[in-house]
Amino acid sequence: MSEASSAHLVLHFDVNETIMIGDPAGGDTYDDSLNKILAKSAFCRATGPLGKNGACDITPTAWHDGTPMAESPPAPPPLQPGWTFDTPPGAAAFYKQPALKRAHAKKFADAGSPGAVYAAQRERCRAALRWAHAPHPALSSEDGAGTLLPAFYRTLDWLRRSGRSFSVVLRTFGSDLPRVQAAINAFARGEHPDYPEGAPGLELPAERMWRGRGDEGGRVS
Repeated sequence: MSEASSAHLVLHFDVNETIMIGDPAGGDTYDDSLNKILAKSAFCRATGPLGKNGACDITPTAWHDGTPMAESPPAPPPLQPGWTFDTPPGAAAFYKQPALKRAHAKKFADAGSPGAVYAAQRERCRAALRWAHAPHPALSSEDGAGTLLPAFYRTLDWLRRSGRSFSVVLRTFGSDLPRVQAAINAFARGEHPDYPEGAPGLELPAERMWRGRGDEGGRVS
């Protein structure tokens, strides 16, 4: 094993819209959050130079391929999550257009929104996130989805199986960390039906949970 691959790996995860859908502290329901995730992957045809925050002076009215937002094409333009940090010339992020974000982000794929053309993609996401086993007090939620994203568990399991030394750091501005703690502990104990071997070393005891407070200088204590 190389020196790089044997180094201790520390993974930092925000919670909301990263390993968990929904943001109660931010006022977002599960559906709000799912819609926002899709909205952040949607791109428009820019109507001019992008401002500092990625907004056009004139609100775009067409998707990135030129399809008018007012139309309902049988095959909508592909969502482009890979453009989030590398937007190509001529494109503009839907979510960064103030008028579009304000009016449609939380209802992006609902009827009446330009993003209604992506309703089928939203349903595919909802189906992929659905908890496929008997309800579990920590691993599943009342909306029928898993508490945490399936990819998060797969990542932890792959790292455990690889023998890599690693730690996970979680952070949130909300009040949902106890739910995340309970889900990770259930996974670690082997209660997740897809990962019966568990991962005992990943349990999060109370003494490893901290509540921080930031000051005006950005310091956290």
